[in-house]
Amino acid sequence: MPKGYTGKIIRINLTDSSTRIETFDEEFYRTYLGGGGFGTYFLLKETKGDTDPLSPENVITIAPGITTGPAVSGVSRCSLTALSPETGGIGDSQAGGSFGPYLKRAGWDGVIITGKAPAFSYILVEDDTVSVQPAEGIRGMSILEARDFFEEKYGKKGVSVMQCGPAGEKLVKYASVSSDLHDAYGRTGMGAVFGSKNLRAVVVKGTGQVEFADPEGLKKLAQSAIKNIPNSGFVTTIKAYGTEGIVIGNAEAGNLCTHNYSTGYHKDYAKLDRSTYDESILSKGTTCYGCAVGCRKTIKAQTPYTVTDRLGGPEFETIGLLGPNLDITDPVAVAKANEVCNTYGIDTITFGGIASYLAECVEKGLITDDQIGFKGFGFGNPDGIIWLIEQIGKREGIGDILAEGFEAAIKYFGEETRKYAVHVKGHGFAVHMPQVKPSLALMYAVVPIGADHMSSEHDWLMADTSEASRGLGILVSDDVYSTGINKVRMAVYSQYYYSVLDALNLCMFCWGAGSLYTYPELEELVHYTTGMDMTFWELMKAGERKITMMRLLNLRRGFTEKDDVLPEKMFQPLYDGPTKGRSVDREAFKEMKALYYGFLGWDEAGVPTKGKLAELGLEWADQTGN
Repeated sequence: MPKGYTGKIIRINLTDSSTRIETFDEEFYRTYLGGGGFGTYFLLKETKGDTDPLSPENVITIAPGITTGPAVSGVSRCSLTALSPETGGIGDSQAGGSFGPYLKRAGWDGVIITGKAPAFSYILVEDDTVSVQPAEGIRGMSILEARDFFEEKYGKKGVSVMQCGPAGEKLVKYASVSSDLHDAYGRTGMGAVFGSKNLRAVVVKGTGQVEFADPEGLKKLAQSAIKNIPNSGFVTTIKAYGTEGIVIGNAEAGNLCTHNYSTGYHKDYAKLDRSTYDESILSKGTTCYGCAVGCRKTIKAQTPYTVTDRLGGPEFETIGLLGPNLDITDPVAVAKANEVCNTYGIDTITFGGIASYLAECVEKGLITDDQIGFKGFGFGNPDGIIWLIEQIGKREGIGDILAEGFEAAIKYFGEETRKYAVHVKGHGFAVHMPQVKPSLALMYAVVPIGADHMSSEHDWLMADTSEASRGLGILVSDDVYSTGINKVRMAVYSQYYYSVLDALNLCMFCWGAGSLYTYPELEELVHYTTGMDMTFWELMKAGERKITMMRLLNLRRGFTEKDDVLPEKMFQPLYDGPTKGRSVDREAFKEMKALYYGFLGWDEAGVPTKGKLAELGLEWADQTGN
């Protein structure tokens, strides 16, 4: 019998409420690992190039990884994969918490969801009993109200709830999925996919235990993290302050998106760092299953806005997008905007990008208050931002247009507004500035899900000479602002590694380059959980395989090299702060992209070659001539 996983995935057809158990052998698990590796595999197998992401034919895969389940820091994440209504391509999102471990405890390595329920429903997984239940009574409920409903019905112990909110029900293209209130599958519009299937939630209640190959080895890894936390730099900071504690460092490096990515610095940046918050608004937060870091911090306030600590606090990305990028520096105002997004189930990052696009267009005289429907909408006005979230969540007024995303907004307000829309493939940017981090200029353009800051390590790794870089094969150090072949190599090798972490569903705060664990300890984790002796080389190949599958899926759906671009604003100089004058170099960007394709074994058009597909065992996915 396998260890760490069961070999079983449950398939649910919502159209007729039927279920079927599918079994897979060790080769399948070694090849795809779990998470987005599983999800992309099923999308390639079961969808077509013209499948509408909001149709019954879209396939949702919910999957932890082969290493998910032990009480070891950073191994509790789970992936949600489907065609994205936000981009039209591959959609993939991860969250921490307890859903992945509880699904494994229920006896399942994943859930595949197809079809569309004839009535509003939720899925209930109670160990080996899986059923589709009526949910009409919770239609329109907020995330918090629905969570309370499920807690009352099924209890708290051993129960985890994954749900879309009212925004998902109304098919907001960048609607998120909430997991137990403090975690969100925030990106690529997975909430809208739930809504399109008349699916409000997946509730899992697992009472079993996962059998691991070497429990004592896992205890050793758990203790290793606890020992390393006090002297781990970034991890030490986020244990104390959460990701809200890295605002000052990023602002002083000129890497804090401000005024719709016009600069990387806001003069009042320190107000948004948790280390400076008034004690009256601090709430302790929670941690993910089995993790010693406890980076999830919250805020609770009464003025100038009432903010609950039950829906999770704003993380660094949310602080940036709903804070300085909108010229808002009151932490309570940012926390309130985050709370309203989480109430409706809306991605804070893409929403923040759309809101700052509107604000700059208003500032430039391209959009009027009357067109928006709110007097005084713009930078520095949190009331307007909170109002806009509710409009989008309800699809009322201008919110009905903006719920469709950036391109719908540009079509409505006019082509002249495009220069202020900061996105790739319809996917809004994170806080981190590609004008400041050249590797992200490349990765924002080429990552299959759209602009993403977590698909590779950032440019500091290029200047590092420790095992964090050398262990990935990055043997030449270079300036953080470099753009040549060494930087592309760093981006590619770290992308392979972070793709592995996504497939295994390991937290990058614990398992990322230079964090709590070493690369050899990753091999140990796989061995201690499953008994398989997977080398680091084999794992890196699995990461590359997942990236290539995601590329194949996007190519099938009509994406080309011409979609691997950056918005025009990235080529304009930043106007203020430590990185004043920096911009993305057009020619360097073109050269980096060409090198990237070459590194991946893709041709000049970004199409994987037959030889590369054969090397990765993906001959079955070869679309040449189709």
